[in-house]
Amino acid sequence: MANQSSQEMGVYYAPSDYLGTGKRLLVDVVDVFAAIILSLLATAIGFFVVTTEESNELVVLTAWFVVWFAYFVLLKRSRFRTLGYVMARARIVNLQGERPSISSLTIRFLFAMFGPLNLLFDLFWIPSDPARQALRDKFAHTYVIRGDASPAGSGVVTYAPYTILGGSFIFQEVKART
Repeated sequence: MANQSSQEMGVYYAPSDYLGTGKRLLVDVVDVFAAIILSLLATAIGFFVVTTEESNELVVLTAWFVVWFAYFVLLKRSRFRTLGYVMARARIVNLQGERPSISSLTIRFLFAMFGPLNLLFDLFWIPSDPARQALRDKFAHTYVIRGDASPAGSGVVTYAPYTILGGSFIFQEVKART
């Protein structure tokens, strides 16, 4: 048997500390709405600053990308959190219970490209997962938990195989000590 001290350790939370599907959907709806409003504002400012017609498309794309990345990656990682997370009294953590890295949150952000399909996956995936992780959380190694949650314990980070739509994936999970 491998020495447990040489293995990567993580934390887990009480089942009631993981945000359920309803609250997570509320977070997503509030955050998407807030990001759209901020993007429209940034686009208007961009049009005011850059007045050439050739640059209109670039202004819009740049404004929307910058706002969405700043909102869904940088702000979500900060201690301030996004509006949706504040309203739901939630926070996002990595498998060690710490703030996730920018790269982890960027992975989650890339799932936005799947739009409504992402929402459908969440409706079916989150309730069936013991840690209520969405598929994007599995890829990014994150949990969405109550803002006041504390770890219920620690355990070894293991690798669990999953088959999703015919594809095989291996995700990191924290196995509770027994």
